[in-house]
Amino acid sequence: MAARSATGTQAAQAINTEPQMIADGVFIGEGRAKSGEKFFLKMEKITPRNKAHWHKYLQATLYLCGGGRSLLKDLIRTTEKATAADGTRYYRNEHYDEVAPLVGQSKEEFHAFINLLGKRGFSSAPEDKSKRAALMDIDAGAGSFSLGTSDEFYVICAMKKADFQMPVANNHENLSEPLNLKEYLSLYGDLLMCVSANFSWKDGFHSRGIFRNPCNTIANTHKGIAMILHGFTGTVAKKYFPDKQALFVKPITSMQYLISSSLQPDDYSVQDYSHEEALAASKEAFLDGDNFEMPMNRIKVSALDRLYRNHAAT
Repeated sequence: MAARSATGTQAAQAINTEPQMIADGVFIGEGRAKSGEKFFLKMEKITPRNKAHWHKYLQATLYLCGGGRSLLKDLIRTTEKATAADGTRYYRNEHYDEVAPLVGQSKEEFHAFINLLGKRGFSSAPEDKSKRAALMDIDAGAGSFSLGTSDEFYVICAMKKADFQMPVANNHENLSEPLNLKEYLSLYGDLLMCVSANFSWKDGFHSRGIFRNPCNTIANTHKGIAMILHGFTGTVAKKYFPDKQALFVKPITSMQYLISSSLQPDDYSVQDYSHEEALAASKEAFLDGDNFEMPMNRIKVSALDRLYRNHAAT
């Protein structure tokens, strides 16, 4: 399969869209973001052993951007535009001494991170409202993530590196509690996005809690991978779980817009909505920055498989 060219000067690396089972309950694949970057996919069964690792990641993520107040939200709220003596625009935050133990960064590292926040559109400026709202999507997704430990629960994730492993949760004796920002970046910086899936449903599987790593949201790389993540799960289901015919999901409106704009009307159904109604309602909410939960979607596994296998075709 020919791969789509990456943006920028480097040609895109070819990807292999055929999923492989590398261990019991562990499946891998590859993807290409709409922004051109190659990334790697893994679907792994939740076990008593790895549940703690994923739970640690959820806790750390919610500490960074969950609830009404959180570390990242507070940093963004207090980050302001400024102008240097030579007229150069930059971003500043005068609260380093207060947050130093929470960020774990040197003053130079902190100011570099603050400048990155501002340049990526995460600041207190009124025009940056939509960027600040993006963190609320992460909050909602991480809060809905399901970590059941029966043989039927899985985590599906997108990663920058094929060999990324979730850090061992009980090996953090020398780390902060909760993790500071620098530790979070070091441990989880290669994790892009994840979603949980319950495969115990009779003829399908139920996905919950899709969310992007907040640091990847700020870096603004690997765009457009959410539907590829769902598509990969569908391809694994078609190949290794042939009794599963559909994905069931109650998406928030921003995700509904991706679903409805990525699939054909016959590929899926939304309770109490036609395709046109679901697309129009979710688009309006998306443009207004209004996120709420949509009714249950039933998406055909065959449509997800097609989307995943074709997503990087020229």
